Amino acid sequence: MTLIEDDRPGTLRSSAAVLLARVIIPLWLGTGAVLKMLDGSPSNLPSALVKLLGGNGVELRFVLEFSIAMELVVVGVMVLMPGLARLAGIVMLGSFLPVLIGDVALGAASCGCFGAVQIPPWVTLVTDLIFLLSLVFLARGVQALEMKEVQPTWRVVAVGLWSVLSVALAFGLTSSGTTPDNADVPSGGVIAAGPAEGYYLPDYTAWQGEDFLGIDLAAWIRGLPEDLEKGQQYVLFYRKDCEHCHELMEVFFADELPLPTTAVAVPERTGYPTVGVQPFACDSCRLAELPSGFDWFLQTPVLVRLADGVVECAAEVTADNPICMDVY
Repeated sequence: MTLIEDDRPGTLRSSAAVLLARVIIPLWLGTGAVLKMLDGSPSNLPSALVKLLGGNGVELRFVLEFSIAMELVVVGVMVLMPGLARLAGIVMLGSFLPVLIGDVALGAASCGCFGAVQIPPWVTLVTDLIFLLSLVFLARGVQALEMKEVQPTWRVVAVGLWSVLSVALAFGLTSSGTTPDNADVPSGGVIAAGPAEGYYLPDYTAWQGEDFLGIDLAAWIRGLPEDLEKGQQYVLFYRKDCEHCHELMEVFFADELPLPTTAVAVPERTGYPTVGVQPFACDSCRLAELPSGFDWFLQTPVLVRLADGVVECAAEVTADNPICMDVY
C-alpha cells in the first residue's frame, strides 16, 4: 500500500524509515565516496585522521582508499540488503562522529567528507547526527528493515560483487594519483621532484638537531640560498592565501629582519591560489618554493630556526605564539 493510499502514522513512519535507510543515507555516503575518489587526494582527509593516523606512521593514501572502499561497500549493503540497512548505517555514521568532533575541535575549515568540496565539519556533524538518531529511533521496529533468517541468493551475490567492485575502484582509481600529472614542469621538461607517495607529512620533532639540507623536504625546495649553512637564519614556510602567515610577517618580518630569512611558498596540489591571496609583507626575505602537484601537509606558517645549517627549532607558529623566535 502506498503512502497516498494509506497515510496512517505507522505507515508514514515505516515509509520514511525505509526511504532514509535505503535511499537518502546511501546517496549521502555514496556522494562523499565518489567525490573523494575523483579528487584522489589525501590532503582532503579529515584533519583528525591526518594527525592521528598520519602522525603515527599510517600511509595516508591507504587511509583514503580504505575509507572510500568501506563507504561504497556500506552503500551497497544498505541498498541491496534491507535487513542490514539500519545496522550498517548506524555503524558507519557512528564511526564518523568522533572524527567530525575532532575536526571541529581542531578548527578545520572542511571535514574532508566530500573531497575537494569544502563543507564545514559542524555541518556534516549535525547532518550525520540527525541521520544516526533517525536510524536508531525512527527505524527501530520497522518490519521492512528487519533481518530475515534466509536471504535471497541474488541479494547475497549482488552485495558480494558490489563489495569486490568497490574495493577495486577505491584502490585502483585513487592509486593512479600517486604520480601527479599536474606537477610543475621545469624548462628541461622533467617533472619536478617530490615525495614518491604524492604527499608529505612533516615530523618537526625529528628535524631537531638535524642538518636542514639533509631533511627530505629540503631536497624538494627550489631556490634555497647557497649560504643557508652560515650563521643563524630562519626558513619560513607560508601559503599565499594564509591570513596567519600574513599576520606573522606583518609583526616580525615586515621591516628589519630579526635574522636572514628565506620564505618558502607552499602550493596546493593544483597550484597556487588565485583567490584570497594575502599581500606579501616580507620584502627583505629571500624567496623559494615547493613544487605543486603534491599534497604538502604543512600547517602554515611554519618557522624553522637554523644555526650553521642545523635545525634548532621547527614549529607551526602564529603571530600570537611565535615559537622559535622566543630567544631573540
